Amino acid sequence: MQMVACSSDSTLSITLANGVLKDAQGRTGYIAANYQFQFDDPPQAGAIYTAGWSVCGNGSLALGGSNVFYQCLSGSFYNLYSETIGAQCEAVTINALQLVTC
Repeated sequence: MQMVACSSDSTLSITLANGVLKDAQGRTGYIAANYQFQFDDPPQAGAIYTAGWSVCGNGSLALGGSNVFYQCLSGSFYNLYSETIGAQCEAVTINALQLVTC
């Protein structure tokens, strides 16, 4: 069963097609040279992964064979990474949701 969430103007809406993530502005989801998960158009030079994304049977987002990402505290907010970059990081999974208008 797929999870559903309400969409709003501040919701990050992503599509996945042929292993490539795109946001609502058409920017590519990728892993930058510093292992950070971000969206740009075009991806930054030196990007590690610009494709290879999938959704696992349990609904989690995966890159290659791993569905583990790391949220790392940076001041008062978190950035997402494909690798841990220090003690301020903790392992997380990212769940794919169907967005609906509520």
